[in-house]
Amino acid sequence: MRVCVCGGTNPATNKKFVDSAKQIGELFCDNDIELIWGGNSFGVLAEIHKVYIKRKKPNTLYLPKAYLDDLNGMTTDKVVITETIGERQDAMTHNSDAIVFVPGGIGTVYEFWASVEALRSGEINAKLYLYNFEGFYDKQIEFFDFINANGFTKTGAGGSPYKVKPEALFTVVTTPQELMQHLLKIKK
Repeated sequence: MRVCVCGGTNPATNKKFVDSAKQIGELFCDNDIELIWGGNSFGVLAEIHKVYIKRKKPNTLYLPKAYLDDLNGMTTDKVVITETIGERQDAMTHNSDAIVFVPGGIGTVYEFWASVEALRSGEINAKLYLYNFEGFYDKQIEFFDFINANGFTKTGAGGSPYKVKPEALFTVVTTPQELMQHLLKIKK
């Protein structure tokens, strides 16, 4: 099973988020999850990747040309270079069975909403998981409720308007163990 993980790449990330990411990496490796990711050697994504390198587990890094310098000194199984960030997002999501959004910044929020739209419009069929560690994504969930309440959601491309619950598009989890339980259900 291939799982794309989208998340932060900032070296100043709070240690509790880093430690949580390490737990995810360990659980993924224990369960033979192939890592699909687009990061660098910093932040929560790097911590997951370090577990993969240490345990010699398969992982593929997707990088747009603008971020080629991020490869300096990094070890990874395979690298896929894309022209743009949008192409990277498409390539990662189309080559994954599930997509997990761990805490991150602007890029991660972009990847989350782009994946929600790709799923909603039928472009992908991967399962989406929002890792809401310590309420990190509460505001995103509130925003989804806000656009629902104001009539800005619909069933799909060309569909008639109705209220879409977040759980129709993504699953919210709060612990690495809960995330792994969900992934194991679709791994079968």
